[in-house]
Amino acid sequence: MKNTKNLSLLLLMLTLILTACGNSNNNSAVTASPSSEPTTAATSTAETSAAPAAGAFKDGVYKAEYDRNDVRNWKAYVEVTVTGGKIGKAYYDYTNEAGELRSQNEAYIKGFSEANKFTPREAFDKLGQELVTSQDAAKVDAVSGATHSSRNFNELSAAALVKAEAGDTATAIVPLYEDGTYKVAADAFDDHGWKPQINLEIKDHKIASVQFDYVNEAGKLKTEDAEYKAAMEAKSKTYPAKYTEELEKQLVEKQSIGSVDAVSGATTSSNNFKALVEYALDDLAEVGGTKPAAIKIEE
Repeated sequence: MKNTKNLSLLLLMLTLILTACGNSNNNSAVTASPSSEPTTAATSTAETSAAPAAGAFKDGVYKAEYDRNDVRNWKAYVEVTVTGGKIGKAYYDYTNEAGELRSQNEAYIKGFSEANKFTPREAFDKLGQELVTSQDAAKVDAVSGATHSSRNFNELSAAALVKAEAGDTATAIVPLYEDGTYKVAADAFDDHGWKPQINLEIKDHKIASVQFDYVNEAGKLKTEDAEYKAAMEAKSKTYPAKYTEELEKQLVEKQSIGSVDAVSGATTSSNNFKALVEYALDDLAEVGGTKPAAIKIEE
């Protein structure tokens, strides 16, 4: 009997040991599972989270344009068409008050083509195609020979795409000029020892004020030269302090250098004023470049 009990006890112990070993192997397999390759479901989830969001833009046609015409009386605009959440087309051009397109203006086509060996339409279309390819206005490279137009395209396209993200088809109005004070002068004194200069202020994206004068090598202003005033007034019926004020007032009121009329008796100064203002607006205010500039003035 004693031997029988011992045998039964031995069999029971062996059974318990074998059972414990089986459970231990199962637990090891479960623990090792995370270090193995993910399942198909897990892989799919990982890939989805890493991919860029589809349909970042809402389908529609989005337009952006500047709030005013430039110094040559053209207003740039862009139309971006989004299809399937992606940019499918981008059209870029300029228009004037008569509704004419710059890309169809014969004089502009002739001058541009002679200088660059390709047409404005080809340049504009290249910009549009780059936007379609890159899907990002910041990645559109400037077209050689059309740097200014390229800069405008990038800025307007970015504004249109902000609208596209929200699905807002109202035209985006972009300020052409950046607020700041812009200083431009001639790069040399004229034959009479004077150098024309302007200080132009943009406030709330509008021409707020402009000061036009001449300075000589001694630092004296022409508007304060009594002798010069007397001589000019006797001959031309106007004088520096008078004609500069007239030109300044016209620019602020009309907000367009192309609409400023020359002052009778001060044609050269009127032309100088126009050249300085055009540079200040076109090359400085459009990009917010407040560093003083010097330009060559044709006599």
